[in-house]
Amino acid sequence: MTTPRTDNEDVLLERCDALAIIRINRPHVGNAVGPATMRLLCEKLDEAIEDTSVRVIMLGHRGKHFLSGADFAFLEDLTKTSTGKARDDIYRYFQGASRRLHLCPKPTIAAVGGAAITVGCELAIACDFRIVTPTALFQQSWMRMGLLPPLGGLKALPALVGLGMAKEMVLRMRPVKGEEAVRIGLATELVADADALEPRALQIAEELAVLPPLAYAAAKEGLRRGLEGTFDESWASTLLAQTLLIGSDDFREGFAAVQANRAPQFSGR
Repeated sequence: MTTPRTDNEDVLLERCDALAIIRINRPHVGNAVGPATMRLLCEKLDEAIEDTSVRVIMLGHRGKHFLSGADFAFLEDLTKTSTGKARDDIYRYFQGASRRLHLCPKPTIAAVGGAAITVGCELAIACDFRIVTPTALFQQSWMRMGLLPPLGGLKALPALVGLGMAKEMVLRMRPVKGEEAVRIGLATELVADADALEPRALQIAEELAVLPPLAYAAAKEGLRRGLEGTFDESWASTLLAQTLLIGSDDFREGFAAVQANRAPQFSGR
């Protein structure tokens, strides 16, 4: 069942069965964003994360570009505002959206066509998977304005593409288009054109929606913690998580399904 929302907001949330599709809706400015749009994005992400019937979240866009960066009005305001207020805006809304995506226990997919610059690049790499078109363009061009990537990219980007390429993207502001993004591990899959973008992302979402939610969340957290800690810490935390999963209804259902050679029906309990 599909439940559309009104089209006059900067961020749209649409429900399609177990999938929540969140789209940036400012095509007249290349989907550039300011604090108000990022606040809406945080609200839509909270709604999708807290809804127990939502199994997968897809981040997409209306118009040509995914998200072409911060809008000029906001950047101009930053030149006139206090550093404290700037920090609060970035932390609360911009970094807030990135944190929600990084820490989301549910599968997240970014469907990226056109520009994903600065904020757009940071949000895309905060998702679990990125489906891209040949015209997708990732760029960390913060340095051009004397800034750095503050939304998690300095941690996530080297993990995806390696330190050398991350330095190329951050320090030399090297743009990466769709085909290369897949080749270097920045993106998950390339589709032929914009018309194929969301349909393919929806196909992958359907695959992810039938996975066991508890195990997915635990494995995703384990991967994130694995990058941050030692092997001993990883062994200890994953053993604890596995012990809890063994006691879940999902484990019993999964085992029964394997025995019966049928598709499992996971409940997230």
